[in-house]
Amino acid sequence: MSFYEAAPRAILNKTELFAKEPARIAIRAIMAGVYLGIMTAFALATAELLEGYAPGWGRYAFAAIFASTLYIIIVLQGELATGNMMFMTYGAIHKKVSPWTGFLLVLYVTIFNFIGAIVISWLISRTTMGQAVDVDGFLHTLLVAKLAKPSSTLFVEAILANMVVNIAFMLSTQAGQDYSAKLWGVIIVIPSFATMSYEHSIANFILTALGGFSIGPEHIEGFTNWNVIRNWVIVWLGNFVGGGFIMGGIYGWLNRTKTSYKD
Repeated sequence: MSFYEAAPRAILNKTELFAKEPARIAIRAIMAGVYLGIMTAFALATAELLEGYAPGWGRYAFAAIFASTLYIIIVLQGELATGNMMFMTYGAIHKKVSPWTGFLLVLYVTIFNFIGAIVISWLISRTTMGQAVDVDGFLHTLLVAKLAKPSSTLFVEAILANMVVNIAFMLSTQAGQDYSAKLWGVIIVIPSFATMSYEHSIANFILTALGGFSIGPEHIEGFTNWNVIRNWVIVWLGNFVGGGFIMGGIYGWLNRTKTSYKD
């Protein structure tokens, strides 16, 4: 089915749950953070292992496995703030939701994505693998690089990251109940942003929490409260531009056509 046909139903499900049973959308958001944390930790462990055999190739293993996280979230219907940025903007343009309600829904889901990310990261840090994280390993290197980026770079990379994420959301939405098509819609695009080290706000919740719990802020250059919050806020705003204003806004406008040419 087309996105034009499928999107209104998805938007209705989200806004109705938010209005009538907010606790249920909160749990779906927490579970999305949990799924993201589990698979991110797996991706990090694999990248760390590969770096020992083929230095410089760990990022490709990380990206390939990380792509599975979005597929899991989509199939199990977790609520991810970065995807809702597109759906709520699209819905506002088509008058399926008010802009204010859409913004509050995204903010609400973000908060519970964060809770899920913190809880699962703490739990993983208590495992055998979590306690054996190398202080100078892949996660450490990745975090130092992220925390050293200037705000302008974070913002641009966040825009690009959520454009990619929402391309995957659009492809999987159009796939309907074809789960093989959903998988292909995710794996052909998601590795691109992970490999390029673009910035995704919910993934950064996971990475900084894992680093803080497993390595310790004192061992990570640039890991201060202010710098971590700066990263989270700038990336969230950039994600909103990329996923909301660009992907949701452009396709929302395109699909207001009076012709039959709708995506």
